[in-house]
This record gives sequence, structure tokens and C-alpha cells, in this order.
Amino acid sequence: SRVMALNNKEVDMIDGIDATVMDTITKAGNTVFQAEGMNINYMAYNTSRAPFDNADARRAFSQAVNVPELVESLYQGYATPATSILPTFMPGYDAKVTQIGYDLAKATEGLKAAGITEVKMITYNNPRPYNTANGKVLAEAVQGYLAKAGVTCVIEDYDWTTYKEKIKGGDYDVCFYGWNGDNGDADNFMNLLAHEDATMNVARYDNPEYKALIAKGLVTPNGEERNKIYAEMEQFVADEA
Repeated sequence: SRVMALNNKEVDMIDGIDATVMDTITKAGNTVFQAEGMNINYMAYNTSRAPFDNADARRAFSQAVNVPELVESLYQGYATPATSILPTFMPGYDAKVTQIGYDLAKATEGLKAAGITEVKMITYNNPRPYNTANGKVLAEAVQGYLAKAGVTCVIEDYDWTTYKEKIKGGDYDVCFYGWNGDNGDADNFMNLLAHEDATMNVARYDNPEYKALIAKGLVTPNGEERNKIYAEMEQFVADEA
């Protein structure tokens, strides 16, 4: 209805659009403003309980998901695969950080070795500023990839308010979340994996070595030395999946 209002010249501007309506908007002669988003859209493992308290299990699950293909399919060129927790234009971002790549054979082998045949996924069923495709669609895409690796993903989806309560409860193996930056500082993103609040640190990640890096980054003045600390954090959590 908002797209129709724009195309009928009833309004001058709309936001919160997704890839499926872009052609309708541009063919009507409207201009779309695009900029790199200060946000990230992600899947989190519940690291506080089995099976994903084990990094090898997390790596195997990650190898089953073809992220570049998923991003292109769901967002049709209006999003980029994340290579880091940090947006690409933020101080501290390191283009050399490497995430776990897609490898179905290794994923199948690793998941079997970890004894993983079924996982519980929870997600939100509405669009979010960092995920216009909505959480259920994203979860279903991941579900499809894992089926090829011999794992059944059981999805429970909720409205956003209920979902936040489910996150607090912690009864999930995998969940879907995202973050819009508040202030343009690297800590605003990296601290998501050190935060005490379970609705922020949805992975329930608690690693003393990582928290020490967070503390070091907070007291280091802006500049190259501080950026190196955050680059170290980025690769640390990528290795940990």
C-alpha cells in the first residue's frame, strides 16, 4: 500500500522497502536512495548448551550454509554477504577476516561426527530494519541447506515481542537476530558477544579471552592500534563460528 501511495503521488517518500518492490518503484519513475547500512543480519548459535557449546559443531553447521547464494536469493543484490561482524566502512573493519566457507561434504561429515540430526530454531516472523525478508523466510532458507546435510531444523516463529521473551528463556539451538549501529563505534557491534544481557548476546557467548580483548579495545585511543585490536576480535569470533 505504501508503494501504491508513492506511485500515485499521494506521498513523497517511503522507507522500509524490500527487493521485491524495487522494479515497481523505479518503473514508475521514482528514485531509490541506497547507502551501505550500518547494520548486520545474522544467525546465532546457543553456545551455552549442547550441541553448539562445541566450536566444531558450530563450524560444521556453518559449512552447510551457502551464504553468498542465500544473500543473493533473498535480497537480490540489495545486501552484501557479511565477512565480519562490523560493517565494511567502520573503523576496525578488516577485509582480511575470513568466515567459514560453504562445503557440503565437510558439513555432512562434521555434523554426523557431532551426532547432530535435529536442531531447534526460533525466529521472528516480521521484517526487521536489518532483514527485510523477515526472520521466518531466512530460517527456512537455512533449513533447506541443512536438509541437504542430513539435519532436520524445526522452526518456531513468533511476533517480535514474544520472540524477545523466547530469547530470554534460552530454549533454542539456533536463533536469528540483527543489529543496527547506534554510534559508529566498533565496540557497539563487537560487544554483542560480550554483553551480559541475553537479549543482546543471543549466542550467550562467554569467553574470557574475548572479553579481555573487548576491555582492551575500550581503553585504547582511536587509531591504528585500536583498529588492530578489533580486527583481532573479528577473526577470533570467525574462527569460533
